[in-house]
Amino acid sequence: MKDITFEQLVLLVAIVLACIGAYNSIMTARKNHREEKMQRESPVTRLAERVDKHDSMLATDKRRLDEMDGRIEKIETQSTIILRGVRSLLSHEVSGNSVDKLQKSLQEIDEYLIERK
Repeated sequence: MKDITFEQLVLLVAIVLACIGAYNSIMTARKNHREEKMQRESPVTRLAERVDKHDSMLATDKRRLDEMDGRIEKIETQSTIILRGVRSLLSHEVSGNSVDKLQKSLQEIDEYLIERK
């Protein structure tokens, strides 16, 4: 111990202080990481993430529905014309006549096809 110089003692203290500082830095980072992990995994955070995800999905669905508004009437008209044609065919099959209904349905379908373009 008597052979230790002042510079060596200062160096030893500096090394010990550096080790303590490194240990504190590592432990603080570890503690912060644990706290962040607990916050990410907390029920409130998970619920908020789910709500944000649902909001996004609802906004997408609303946009799609808004785009479809104009197409719904067109689809209903198409369905009505198709059902009239099928009904005329069924009527013809059942009764063996009703050719006039078939001609009328054919005319309605042609008019629809011409008007929609």
